[in-house]
Amino acid sequence: MCKGFGVIVDRGLNVWFSEQDYGGDCSHSTTLEHLGWEDNADPFLRYFVRVQFPDWTAASFEFDEEDTLPGWAEEHRQEIQKRCTKVLEKLAAARAEYEKLCAPARAEYDKLCAPAWAEYEKLCDAAWAEYNKVRAAAWAEYKKVCAPAGAELTQVFAAIPGYVGG
Repeated sequence: MCKGFGVIVDRGLNVWFSEQDYGGDCSHSTTLEHLGWEDNADPFLRYFVRVQFPDWTAASFEFDEEDTLPGWAEEHRQEIQKRCTKVLEKLAAARAEYEKLCAPARAEYDKLCAPAWAEYEKLCDAAWAEYNKVRAAAWAEYKKVCAPAGAELTQVFAAIPGYVGG
């Protein structure tokens, strides 16, 4: 999964990207889905590569599959970086404004949800403990009933030629 600003670059050095998700990442998978492209099957014979900027800065440029870059991507490494960075820079101001507006709203959301989440976890912990108590007793009863029948079944199996069990 891509972290930050993820783009797809094809053999023609076209740069493709999609909208960011709720967490602020532009996913390679979403972009491929929008393009209607299948994922690369062979790591060395690819018609596209994944690039990402994990922290949305030009300095964080990286190929997602650095160790298996196809020849055409190696050959055009600097041009790919230049084109991807140009797209990133076009988005930078709008994304900064988005973050400026959304950060306080997210903080308020987190503040309002925290007590409800804590209550949910408290209830879940108690429910999980009760489930485990019931499950343990039921499993013990199941094993008690099944053990003699299992032993008899194993004897029948063992009496048949070709049985290789224990």
